[in-house]
Amino acid sequence: MSPRSTSGSKPQTLRARLKEEARATILDAAEQVLAEQGLHAARMDDIAARVGVSVGTLYNYFQDRQQLLEALRDVRGRELLAMLDTELERSQGQPYHARLHGLIRCILEHAQLHFRLFSLMLEDVMQHGVAKGQDLNDHQAHWREISRRVEDLGHQGVEEGALRPEDARHYPTLLLGMVRELLFRQLTEKQPEPIDTLISLLLRCFLEGAAPRPG
Repeated sequence: MSPRSTSGSKPQTLRARLKEEARATILDAAEQVLAEQGLHAARMDDIAARVGVSVGTLYNYFQDRQQLLEALRDVRGRELLAMLDTELERSQGQPYHARLHGLIRCILEHAQLHFRLFSLMLEDVMQHGVAKGQDLNDHQAHWREISRRVEDLGHQGVEEGALRPEDARHYPTLLLGMVRELLFRQLTEKQPEPIDTLISLLLRCFLEGAAPRPG
């Protein structure tokens, strides 16, 4: 079991579980409306209509569109972390290369699943300045958690001889830097690329370098 598992926490009451499910439904509907209409054009009324509730009910969960958007960013980030933990647990016992492949696939598939939303969010930051406050803190916290998982997996790569031990502390930054820049390019160009192509590129450059292979 993952060390980050929360299975030891108290079970939710039925009311709390229903409220959480309703919140998740609202956020899913909000992502659809935002992706269709844009971050600033979409109205709370439109989101409420998509869910099938009154706008007053929507305000019981989120005081305004900004709070809803921040919650959506946070939820999608935590979903990615849960996906990574599931993949790392599933791949236990496999070689480092295979586990790294699965980890990168999770990140890229998650980005493509929410591609339109992430593209709009990035565009908004570029037009109106750097994200601030809790939103920025959450974003940084999610990437720190991803980095920790890459670092933990890197210990296996060192043990197997796939990675040089003297540079181990730099590997999460180097790998995730490449991943983030590839995603940044796709999101700004609004053009997703085939996931398998990106995985091959990332693994080749990270594990083998960019120099031509010996003939």
